[in-house]
Amino acid sequence: MDINHNKGAGYQWTNHPLIDMGIASLLAFSGRKRPAELLEADLERFARYAEDAYFTPELASYLTVLFTSNFINPSFKPRRKREFASQVLRVFREEVDTSLPPCSYCAQQPTRMAHRDLVPMLTGREAINFFPNGAPGIPLCGKCLLALQALSIGAPMCGGRALIVSCDDPQLTLELVKTWQPQIRKRIQLSRQKGEKLPIVSRPLTRTVEALLSIEAMRQDEQRDEWKTSLTVFHLSNSGQGPQVDIFFLPSSVVGFLQKARAARYADAWKEFTKQALETPPKLKKGQVEVTPEPTALRNYLYEDLFSLPDQAGRFIRTYFLRKATRYAQGPGDPRPSYPGWKANIKGTWELTELFLREVLGMDAHRIEAIRRLGSQIAEEIATENDRRLWWNVYSAENYRAVRLTLIRTSERRLKRGESPIVSFDEFLQVFEEGEELPRIDWRLAWDLVLIRVIESLYEQKWFEQNKEVLEEIDVKEA
Repeated sequence: MDINHNKGAGYQWTNHPLIDMGIASLLAFSGRKRPAELLEADLERFARYAEDAYFTPELASYLTVLFTSNFINPSFKPRRKREFASQVLRVFREEVDTSLPPCSYCAQQPTRMAHRDLVPMLTGREAINFFPNGAPGIPLCGKCLLALQALSIGAPMCGGRALIVSCDDPQLTLELVKTWQPQIRKRIQLSRQKGEKLPIVSRPLTRTVEALLSIEAMRQDEQRDEWKTSLTVFHLSNSGQGPQVDIFFLPSSVVGFLQKARAARYADAWKEFTKQALETPPKLKKGQVEVTPEPTALRNYLYEDLFSLPDQAGRFIRTYFLRKATRYAQGPGDPRPSYPGWKANIKGTWELTELFLREVLGMDAHRIEAIRRLGSQIAEEIATENDRRLWWNVYSAENYRAVRLTLIRTSERRLKRGESPIVSFDEFLQVFEEGEELPRIDWRLAWDLVLIRVIESLYEQKWFEQNKEVLEEIDVKEA
């Protein structure tokens, strides 16, 4: 079938992760914005590019992760390899088969029955389980089959598997692919020149969040609409030796938080938190030569813990905003066991925490304000009375009884001086209790938030500088 260079290719979003990311790859390659804008000429340009790129060391190994078609097999003669690749890349030109049901992904007329060799994560040709009509394979049109081939230049190979993303808003999928594709094509070019594979890219979750933040950095001077979309990461391998997939979810609330965390108001604190969460190179042994690790191989623990939200919000806040050292390291380069707790003075911590509470947890604004006010009042009490014992009781309180007792005793001392209690009854209920004597399930989170505000306020008032001996006292008690 001849190509009509001005004819539309007939693409549309399908809501299937693999197909839509492949369509996004074709859009990024051709410089188009919407699937309906793709022309048959754009598909032919991709086919010509891929015919050569497929045989570079970089893509030759990646194709075995995406597909089980064996045209890269060394036993094949070069001419046969090229012919097979050309045929696969131009499947969109094949005549449709009217005897088959509609395409499984886009409902257009299909060209063939497709199997695992061309569609990742299907079963083999001989297995009939999970297929309709008791026949192996699924009907696919040539356009969807080509979209799958385009994953090779849009979905990064990360940690030996394909990094596939799916978003409620496909435009975000396209933006992510536009971020990754230049890097992928650059690696293909360098691989062609060197005749070898490049150092691997790893840590798919870290790379995904980096790409999200990169998109925001490029859009910072433009009118920025909030991404009201969740994001799912599929880290998969279709390898014949062991197909597998891990799935990770980033809620729309966390995507929105990431977008806003780069704003000028929060940027300095956010930059410092993420910098201190980056994996550190292993310590050198005697006689070893220092080697600078590839940035694309390093893990950012804060980025990856975003995928545990909102379920693990308390642990996230305690670790990254309160700077409490974790007990167990997740690797030799995990920096979190050395976090210094209250000794870390990162300006803007409370404002970033407040953003997190609003965006990720949807916490009521009145409760946030009550927590902020309580933290400020406790800090004022410590600074004004130079009450080191109160500071230590606040910092070391590990159960609800200790928290209540600290607040009650502080209020008693203030009443004896003719001052108001440290916290009113209504505010105490708002922050800590569902009803009298019935603590909220998240009281621990609330106290950590109070403590964040206390520490920040004490640094603002330079109380720690004026009481340096407190550092030594607490170090001894902690030890």
